[in-house]
Amino acid sequence: YRNFLNKGQRCLLNFSNTEVYKNAEHSWGRFCFQSSWPLGEKTTSLQIGSVEQLPHHSAWNIQIIRSFRASPSFQAAPVPLFWIIVKPAQKLFAIILGRSIRNWWKALPPNKRELFKESARKNKWKILLGVSSLGVLFVVFYFTHLEETPITGRARLLVFGKEHFRELSQMEYDMWMEKFESKMLPETDARYQVVERVVGHLSESNKDIPQVSTLEWLIHVVDEPDVNAFVLPNGQVFVFTGLLNAVSDIHQLSFILGHEIAHAVLEHAAEKASLVHFLDFLSLIFLTMIWAICPRDSLAVIGQWIQGKLQEFMFDRPYSRTLEAEADKVGLQFAAKACVDVRASSVFWQQMELAETIQGQPKLPEWLSTHPSHENRAEHLDRLIPEALKIRESCNCPSLSGPDPRLIFRLNMQHLLESSKDRATQNSTKRDLSKPKLDFPHT
Repeated sequence: YRNFLNKGQRCLLNFSNTEVYKNAEHSWGRFCFQSSWPLGEKTTSLQIGSVEQLPHHSAWNIQIIRSFRASPSFQAAPVPLFWIIVKPAQKLFAIILGRSIRNWWKALPPNKRELFKESARKNKWKILLGVSSLGVLFVVFYFTHLEETPITGRARLLVFGKEHFRELSQMEYDMWMEKFESKMLPETDARYQVVERVVGHLSESNKDIPQVSTLEWLIHVVDEPDVNAFVLPNGQVFVFTGLLNAVSDIHQLSFILGHEIAHAVLEHAAEKASLVHFLDFLSLIFLTMIWAICPRDSLAVIGQWIQGKLQEFMFDRPYSRTLEAEADKVGLQFAAKACVDVRASSVFWQQMELAETIQGQPKLPEWLSTHPSHENRAEHLDRLIPEALKIRESCNCPSLSGPDPRLIFRLNMQHLLESSKDRATQNSTKRDLSKPKLDFPHT
């Protein structure tokens, strides 16, 4: 945020009536596979015209373990400088107001407190009416700002203008270009051409969707080892070479980019910012009440922390998981219409699950994360794959040849487990045979 503030002050002055948004964050995942054919090495002759031209899954080897981040820390949703400044000021105002009410109440003599309570009891219906009216205003505001999500038709709250949000995404684009200016691969690089063909094929195959055809998808390949890819709301695609070296095949790359394009097409950044802004505004009322009711500042601080965590785990994180699941579904449809082997999408998340197991990372409960767990994500995609295969057939795609990559993954997993058990047994036997006899030499 500080970097964005320092680099964007001049840009903010160019915007009048700047709206407020909040960052839509995405958590980190882990995955660790690289096929015997890395995309960064043998991709010169790759064509994306049909499935016959796409390489099929090969037996994979566990070669690398890297961090995978499907989106940048900003999640293609810029945080306007005005919001960075105003949001803490709003919280501070709520705290000061609540604390002032508490001190005023403490300073009242006992007889005046009783008079005030008696007056409140007499006018309880008026007070109830005022509170109810405020609640009705919030409900009316919510339902008057509902829109249908493109493609899925899901009703969602959208407070901010899409055009203004894309204008602000240009500010973030300038920031990323300034950061990676010296690390951008040229268009002649084979890795750049792979990404260009995949994105071009996905957009061409889904040009019947207005949100896809109206955006100009511009490719940027960054020579960085991070396993990372993201798409800004204005159609700027950023892919890191670490991702190209990490995916098992072109089908997984197509699904990942389809997922990120789906985030941009479905305008998830603007949607998440709208919900967070709405909830933050509501939380100011509760924040004022907490500081007014709690008898001491220490208790008020604890109450404020609890209120923030409740909002995070009851609304923010579940909503982020919903958006991720929706992007998986739409991204899978994009890949199916592009004649990609959609079965590879499920394998991708199984690989990430295996990577975490190999690394010995503790598995956090899903409710603590902004993303579905890798296992649940793979199961969700498995349920969606039959429908995606029907979409693929309706687009007159060539039939899929070769075994199901999910079957190959299971067989390799079984072979890996059996091999580890055999090695463990052999090592145990060797240790038994090589145990030295106890000897107590003279001191």
